[in-house]
Amino acid sequence: MERKINSGKKIAATKSLEFIDPKKIIGLGTGSTVNHLINKIHETFILNGQSITAVSTSTETTDLASSLGINIIDLDQVDEVNVVIDGADEVDPEKNLIKGGGGALLMEKIVASYSKQVIIIVDSSKIVSNLGKFPLPVEVVQFGSERIKASIERFLISLGYQMPKVTFRRSASNKYVTDQQNYILDLHLNEILDPKTLSIGLLQIVGVVEIGLFIDMASKIIIGNDDGSCKVI
Repeated sequence: MERKINSGKKIAATKSLEFIDPKKIIGLGTGSTVNHLINKIHETFILNGQSITAVSTSTETTDLASSLGINIIDLDQVDEVNVVIDGADEVDPEKNLIKGGGGALLMEKIVASYSKQVIIIVDSSKIVSNLGKFPLPVEVVQFGSERIKASIERFLISLGYQMPKVTFRRSASNKYVTDQQNYILDLHLNEILDPKTLSIGLLQIVGVVEIGLFIDMASKIIIGNDDGSCKVI
């Protein structure tokens, strides 16, 4: 099964090359599907003598892209990002997303917000009828994080979620810390019936930095299938 999923990711990543103009700044997301893309950029552009300049959404992406000859610059150094290409943990029929499984949701959302186009590359396993099976990541500041967690739990109960499970993401030995030195709380909700209401309410809680709901942001979804086919929504 893993081999098939990887093939779907590679197909979606390869298709997304069509939307890259090497003369313009691109944004590179984070995660295994984007890693396929970075390798494809290396093969398609860099090895053929074309330079690519990109804004990165994580130290992981920066390290891989830089090692393969992609010029990484800071978002504040560019006037415009022509397109950002990123993965997702879930995609619903309205092109709303859950992102942040890789821990980079804050930087991903900032780059997406300042990009002309947001192109999401996924395999078919990420397409869902309703968001929520994948735990929703919420990035919070470290100071008062237990209090923030309790506030989130109370808010979820007020929306009708029954005994919501909210957990700190863990690294090998401690709480996971993002590139921006924040914690991530994972909200195990099973199903999100009203993403916009949930998003607005969570962002109003003091100490919440950003959440992994990407609503009305995706320009295109590229879905790579196990059989080698590809669909662009």
